[in-house]
Amino acid sequence: MASIERRTNLSGRVTWRVRWRVGGHRTGRTDGETCDSLTTARDFAARVQLAGERRPEGYPKGCRGLRLLTAEPEPEPEPEPLGFGEVVAEYLATLVDADRRTVADYRRLYAAHVEPATVLLPGGQAVGPLGALPIGQAAALDIWQGWVGYMRTKVYGRTPPKHYSAKTIRNIHGTVLAPVLDYAVMRGYCEVNPCRWVRLPTRKGRPVKAHHVLDVEEFAAWIDCAYAVDDDTGDITALILGTGIRWGELTALRPCDVRLTRAEDGEIIGGLLTIAQVAKEDENRQPYIDTAEGKSENAFRTIAIGTDVAQIIIARQADRRPTDLLFSSPGGGIWRNTNFHNHRWVKVKALALQRGLTKDPSPHRLRHAHATALIPLHGIESVSKRLGHANAAITSAIYSHLTPATDLGMATSLDGRLRRPEHPHAVGDNPGGQATPAADHKIRSVS
Repeated sequence: MASIERRTNLSGRVTWRVRWRVGGHRTGRTDGETCDSLTTARDFAARVQLAGERRPEGYPKGCRGLRLLTAEPEPEPEPEPLGFGEVVAEYLATLVDADRRTVADYRRLYAAHVEPATVLLPGGQAVGPLGALPIGQAAALDIWQGWVGYMRTKVYGRTPPKHYSAKTIRNIHGTVLAPVLDYAVMRGYCEVNPCRWVRLPTRKGRPVKAHHVLDVEEFAAWIDCAYAVDDDTGDITALILGTGIRWGELTALRPCDVRLTRAEDGEIIGGLLTIAQVAKEDENRQPYIDTAEGKSENAFRTIAIGTDVAQIIIARQADRRPTDLLFSSPGGGIWRNTNFHNHRWVKVKALALQRGLTKDPSPHRLRHAHATALIPLHGIESVSKRLGHANAAITSAIYSHLTPATDLGMATSLDGRLRRPEHPHAVGDNPGGQATPAADHKIRSVS
């Protein structure tokens, strides 16, 4: 009769050995099979007994007591279709070139405005939550056109509640929904991306409003207000107005990023400023220095600086090592834009208002002031490179409406060529409507 023996190897693994004598005779040949569990061993021992103390048919040596797959295999269950939320998670995991804060923002926008949304289809049927929809069902135009309607009626805040702007809706659609469904098409989860045909609300207004941007004639007055608050605030204001660099670029500057130029007599006359790193925030909104990638593909760059900016940097380099930050927070770390605005810039604006200055700039809008001052003098292309934009089209879209001097120059360039003749009705005054030979000559030459 088959017996079962428990075995433990040197690594501690437990197996079960089924042993029997072939035919059940005391003198029969010994046979056996090792099983991975006691349940399998007991089942195999029972099959040995039913086979007359012989190895059961279809169970060769080494089968470990399991039925061979020569029998009809059991059909594998159909895999559950991927949900839209699962595809979103897959897509976000592929964004290896995006900084952590950006990916965290995409995840937050999805969780707040897409995943829990229930939308109405044209027939009045409610569908949702969208995050749980199978990807095949989610790839329908009516779903995402319905989501636009859902966002148009959604409100936030309490005093009073506000509707989400067209800009917010377009941003979520363009940075989360459309890319996720493009990814789904690429992976073969669905056939088309319906977001290509979704009608979105029109974004109204200019990207930058004129009353937020200083004219070049106002630079000195605002710099005076900033220095009246403290030297750090004054230096920051003057340097952004003089270079147009972003806040994250400014707060990551080091003495080693500056190469000053001297005249023959040794006087500083300017230099070069290299943007080689940038301050960012991670997914937990903690600041860190990124040396791999800036705001755009052209963000890491070298720009020229004038004498005034060079003098500011010289003063700040004192007692700093080459790799120290030129502009650190009062606590010695990376200076956050919000902290600077709340504790320093509000004082600048209050003082400016007392002095009759009516504009409403912010630290970032000082960059806009730098750009609008230079475009009429040097053109969009050159200024775009100085600002570190990805291309000149971006610069033009942001600033073209803020540079009326450039448009005025184009308009006045035709002056002197559009004047009315001294006798504009000479032809019509001729009896019978016949042109005089001289007038006829003028008409032919003009045509």
